[in-house]
Amino acid sequence: MRHIKTILKALISISLLFYLVYTADPKKIAEVFVNILRADGIFYLILAITLAMSSVLILSIRWKVLLIVYNIRVKLKKLFSFYLIGLFFNNFLPTSIGGDIVRIMKIVRVAGDKTQGTASVIIERIVGMASTLIMATLALTIISQQFKNQKLLIISFSLLLLITIFFASIISERIFSLLKRILNKITVFKIGDKLIKLFEAIHVFRNRKDVLFKILALSFLSQTIIVFLNYSIVLALELSVDLSYLFIVIPVTFLLTMLPSINGIGIREGGYVFLLGKVGISGAGAITLSFLNLLCFIALSLIGAILFIFEKRNENIKGGKYFESAS
Repeated sequence: MRHIKTILKALISISLLFYLVYTADPKKIAEVFVNILRADGIFYLILAITLAMSSVLILSIRWKVLLIVYNIRVKLKKLFSFYLIGLFFNNFLPTSIGGDIVRIMKIVRVAGDKTQGTASVIIERIVGMASTLIMATLALTIISQQFKNQKLLIISFSLLLLITIFFASIISERIFSLLKRILNKITVFKIGDKLIKLFEAIHVFRNRKDVLFKILALSFLSQTIIVFLNYSIVLALELSVDLSYLFIVIPVTFLLTMLPSINGIGIREGGYVFLLGKVGISGAGAITLSFLNLLCFIALSLIGAILFIFEKRNENIKGGKYFESAS
């Protein structure tokens, strides 16, 4: 059943992407892409890749801030390498959570605590999603008149509300106690016990709300850098798009990528075409911008692949022993 779902998602992504490229005209896409071969075009592309790396670095700092609460102290460069490796698996596995699973495995091997390691990635992921949903909700409110219905705005707001309720429930002493009583009754495969341990690790933040706000702020900073990344590509391609409008395009397209697809491929491009079409950008220009945005992170993920290969080689040299340096 899982394979059938993956195949269906792949068909949706490939079909939609093929349709978008066909309607935009491959020749026109090539014409837009040629603009990047100019001297300053290459400069802006390099700047975009640098900004992509900066965004991942901010996420690594966010993860480090969160881990300190658990007294897990890992060097930033190690967390950065874990993120790059996770990015590789995100881009080359048919699911966007593959990279998160890899990061959980990495941090658990360093920290030695499965529950806290898992909780750190889950919290980080959810808070990051919350920051994007906040931006998407604001963006959709601003451009609400351009949509014939408000379904997307309702979905964005509902998801944000669910995340807020989740954290409020876990942090609240009364609700958390009730939740524990309910989970204690689930004894099959010790699922209830495992969930209690996980939620207890999250419950720690009831007295560290300042940390939650810090990682939320870092999430906003990372998202802002990605907007500037896209603006660098806009300059490289000589497209007429205001920076302010990209603060609408980027979070909304992220929301769209939650629809069934393989890592948002096809869905993301469709979002770019629709939203940028509202300001007079051709389908060819929008698709090229989306492709290059993805290409920046694929370039980083290839670094992650190299790091992963070297780690595996070191493990083999050490007889399968995993060794990490934590500070």
